[in-house]
Amino acid sequence: MVNNMLADIVLTNGVVYTADEQDTVYQAVAIKDNKILFTGSDKDVQSLIEEKTQIIDLKGKMVLPGMIDSHIHPPGLSLLDLYEVQLVNINSIEGYVEAVKKFILEHPDAKAVYGRGWSWGILSGEELTKGPRKEYLDAVAKDIPVVLRANDGHTLWVNSKALEINGVTSETEVPKGGIIEKDQSNGELWGTLKEWAMLLIALPEYSLTQYITAMTAFQKKMHSFGITSILCMASLPFDIIFTACDEMQKEKQLLLRVCGAMTINTKDDLYSQIDKIKRLRTKYNTPLLKVIAAKFFTDGVIEGCTSYLLEPYSLKAGKGSNYYGDFLWDMEKLKHAFYVVNQCGLQIHVHSTGDGSTRNVLDALEYAHHKDPAGDYRNTITHLQLVDKKDILRFKELNVVANVQPYWQFKGPKWWYNVDYQFLGERANQEFPLGTFFQEGIRVASSSDYPDTAVPNPLLAIDIGATRNIDNGTFHGVEDITDMDDERYLLNKQERATVVQMVKSFTINGAYSLFMDHEIGSLEVGKIADMVVLDQNVLAVNPVEIDKIKVVMTFFDGKLVYEAQ
Repeated sequence: MVNNMLADIVLTNGVVYTADEQDTVYQAVAIKDNKILFTGSDKDVQSLIEEKTQIIDLKGKMVLPGMIDSHIHPPGLSLLDLYEVQLVNINSIEGYVEAVKKFILEHPDAKAVYGRGWSWGILSGEELTKGPRKEYLDAVAKDIPVVLRANDGHTLWVNSKALEINGVTSETEVPKGGIIEKDQSNGELWGTLKEWAMLLIALPEYSLTQYITAMTAFQKKMHSFGITSILCMASLPFDIIFTACDEMQKEKQLLLRVCGAMTINTKDDLYSQIDKIKRLRTKYNTPLLKVIAAKFFTDGVIEGCTSYLLEPYSLKAGKGSNYYGDFLWDMEKLKHAFYVVNQCGLQIHVHSTGDGSTRNVLDALEYAHHKDPAGDYRNTITHLQLVDKKDILRFKELNVVANVQPYWQFKGPKWWYNVDYQFLGERANQEFPLGTFFQEGIRVASSSDYPDTAVPNPLLAIDIGATRNIDNGTFHGVEDITDMDDERYLLNKQERATVVQMVKSFTINGAYSLFMDHEIGSLEVGKIADMVVLDQNVLAVNPVEIDKIKVVMTFFDGKLVYEAQ
């Protein structure tokens, strides 16, 4: 056997799930340079071993393809951890205020306070529909602006100073698709701005060096979860994120495959926005860094009463008896925009949470598809909280990827009953039709939407997708479950997926959605050696225990980039 056919690294004595079409499981996998040289038995891999080959005895551990998060917002919480107030896992208004107060004491020279992570689930009364009042923040910060983003990223909670310095008054014109909440008793500003109204408030600006620091921390976190590829959503200044990744790439420090989706909005000229995306696509076009998609927002979120529904919100949403939410696009403009974007060779990636919004999006995608039925654009709708049964099969007919966040698909303590059930009534029991998508043969790609998901560990999502139940009771501040049929947090068990389906949603299906399924996403000879090693067999353990499985090693491009201590 010639030397160039001998392996650099061999992992043996394991459970190697390939995620290929046959769901093949082997004992061993071998790497040469950055490619998979072999998958097969422990016996057969011996012929590929030479003196210089590194041999890793897995001792029964499991190997999966590198995980792919196909909807994520880098650098996630890394900027927040470094420079802002962290509100995640605080469960009261008093706790939020105390966190702001502590930040100001620790940063006496701060010119402003920014943060993220407050939850709608802890609110009640009028604040459940409007958000927290500005007066809470005014009590601890009168002279500097305080701007706090909700954990879902769709509402800002601000103090009076933030409103003042940004010129927002009770007379300010509300941007299309936005809401500036007011006190109905006196017409004064409440202290929250939703959706596109958030653009009226200046957010912090960070240097390229700070972004590189944050992206480096983000990358390390991804590796610890076995994630090797992502689709980056343009929620922050897009170019500076890619510039940071490009600088890391030049220094050979970029160890993630980063694809990008840049937002197209309703207020700016469509063609100038597309031209910008095309320029970025030309500027960033390497195996590790590329622009592939245009992102559209067509509605908001249930908790903000900004999702667009087929039937009205409950009266408990505080919006009257005939309120459906708003669809953010004119349909004829959306159809045209979809067609033009696809003709530029870009994927369409649509934020849609309400069933009314998703129906309209499918109508617009159908228009674009019929004008170009042979095109392979892998258009995607993400979130999909409510989907009418009549629209499910249209995903397959139009080759639309269902991009889902399984992390959210159970009855969250302090959330589901307090928010979703109050605003939707019995429809809340039919949220997130995960199992139906799989059963109907629709391509499902899973993602975290991090930092909307605080811990973007795919193993947590695989657990929830297979159980439709809580993944880690302690993390959520409640008792953990031992039975997947425990009713307390169970959300429609008819929508359970299998563990294999969930693994594929984070591997080969994610690769498909990134147009990289011929290079990554499964452990097959000739593909790039992106792999993750787990301490247990995810296919063999009780699904309620999957959240306890640990990542032992992560390989990227054939090299070990993470090893648990």
